[in-house]
Amino acid sequence: DVDEMTVEVSKELRGNKKFKVNGTAVPKISAWIGRFQVVFFAPESLSLVKGSPVGRRRFLDTLISQIDKSYLRQLQSYQVVLKQRNQLLKQIRSNYVEKDLLEPWDGLLAEDGVSITKTRSSVIQSLRIHACGKHENLSDNCERLDIVYRPSVGEVVELPRDDAVNQFLAKLEGARSSDYMRGTTSVGPHRDDFDLMIQGQEDSAYYEAKSYCSQGQQRTIAVALKLAELEVLREHSGSTPVVMLDDVLSELDSMRSKMLFDLLERLNVQTFITTTEIEMWSSSHKDCHIVRVQDGEIV
Repeated sequence: DVDEMTVEVSKELRGNKKFKVNGTAVPKISAWIGRFQVVFFAPESLSLVKGSPVGRRRFLDTLISQIDKSYLRQLQSYQVVLKQRNQLLKQIRSNYVEKDLLEPWDGLLAEDGVSITKTRSSVIQSLRIHACGKHENLSDNCERLDIVYRPSVGEVVELPRDDAVNQFLAKLEGARSSDYMRGTTSVGPHRDDFDLMIQGQEDSAYYEAKSYCSQGQQRTIAVALKLAELEVLREHSGSTPVVMLDDVLSELDSMRSKMLFDLLERLNVQTFITTTEIEMWSSSHKDCHIVRVQDGEIV
């Protein structure tokens, strides 16, 4: 059986977006997050390795929101509280309000922040297992990857919840002076990051991939991370996402390209690939369906 779904997206001149599913208006698009899962790799996905923490947090939040609706609600609640706290910090800096007005918002921020941090840690551990395995496959066991979560409030993950909240509050208290001056909150999940580390070829030490690795190695890591995303989604949803790979072969040598093809075949997922190197793909995968596009038209 095949379920068909028609999704319509439009944008008004005023900038408002409208969504329809099977002809019915969707009031909140967040309610549909995770309903149709797609793992998408594009050249921009390299920013997961060499870009800013913002992109890595967005990747993580998008993934978790698809498998845990409570996380999405906590994230939305956290953003509301964070916005209010930042407004208060600016008002305090300008001497418009008293500093003690900040305390209730600190408590709310810590409660949501601890929940977000603990959930992120759990999912990153799952991502780490899958990404490291996929990376070994793609590099033909020549390289070792590791992923390390860096919560800005410190190691609260293993603490009992009350202790974790208290540590979060202590971090907020310790950063208050600088937060007053800047008018913004400097600690919390909105400042988290995770490091992608690669083992050196001449020693057993691990180095940051964004500064140590070549472009081809960085692309391999990004692909491994995306394939790990596939496995996490499949584990939690019970269904297999569609995989879309845009220009994935660029900067991959022939060995890594072959290992990617073999891995995709073993994963047994529906995959759409765009490439200008069709000979490499079609020669080893006779059962693939090839669509050629020239000058914007299918030929």
